[in-house]
Amino acid sequence: MTFSRHRRVTVLGGTGFAGRHIAGAFAAAGWQVTVAARRPHPTTVFPYAPITLDAAPGTLAAALQRTEPDVVVNAAGAYWGLTGAALHDALAGSTERLLAAWPLLGSPARLIHLGSVMEYAAVSGRTLLDESSPVDAATPYGAAKLHATRAVERAAGVDAVVLRVTNSVGPGVDPASLLGKVAQALGTARREGSTARIVLAPLHARRDYLDVRDLGEAVVAAAVHGRPGQLINIGSGTAIGVRELVDRLITASGIPAQVDERSDAPSSPGAVADWLAVNPWTAARLLGWRARRSIERAVADLWDAEIEADHSIADRLRVDAGRAQSALTLRR
Repeated sequence: MTFSRHRRVTVLGGTGFAGRHIAGAFAAAGWQVTVAARRPHPTTVFPYAPITLDAAPGTLAAALQRTEPDVVVNAAGAYWGLTGAALHDALAGSTERLLAAWPLLGSPARLIHLGSVMEYAAVSGRTLLDESSPVDAATPYGAAKLHATRAVERAAGVDAVVLRVTNSVGPGVDPASLLGKVAQALGTARREGSTARIVLAPLHARRDYLDVRDLGEAVVAAAVHGRPGQLINIGSGTAIGVRELVDRLITASGIPAQVDERSDAPSSPGAVADWLAVNPWTAARLLGWRARRSIERAVADLWDAEIEADHSIADRLRVDAGRAQSALTLRR
């Protein structure tokens, strides 16, 4: 695919955790970025387009056309807290509606679709998953993501690259995620000067975790070097203990914490395998990409972002309180 000198990308779901970092990676590579979502995020620094994948194909196509994209990244699909039909629609239905709108765009654009390694069948032992590994998602989340990936692969006339990505960690992690919950509990304990008491599902699994900023660079590499029809795993190739990851975040925070692992606590919607990691060789060979940031740095930056957000909230509350006091004084 040949790009003009001023390359333009529209990131669907660009105000979400991964989407914000994907947008930042494109901007760092010199692209003109538009973030698209239902509503802007308070920290959004890029041009914003109010695009929802619930819209009819014609409406969706018209909205995308206005952003004049060379590349569209499908990072949309909030799923935390969703189950059943709502979960399937958020992940699979939204992708099908995007594909229905694609022929109406009127100009060629590349689609980078974010799939998930949870689309693969569980493997025995410690075998690295590659792109030829069998797919047979065992969870509703994985099944919905697999449905979406297959829809992209079947779509005629769409210049699409599918990236099956592992778990992402870094600044601004979703508060409903495992590390998001831990960070929030630690933040509350910090403000209160108390010990954080954190209830989590059993932390026995080992998973492939990736700094979300590495993910952003992988998406840029796919936009530039990918070829239509490719499906590429994106991960570090190393499985890290989930308990180890939680302990690293607690250590980075310096907050005393008590972790209670309980079988009745909510778990990740995609959790099934006790051990999961992908072979990163295809991404290195086809995209020239590899994970280069340490998980230690990702976790430390996650905590730093939590502190920064806490300070920002406190500053806004102080400003609001000051305005309220000023208004009260004036009325008197």
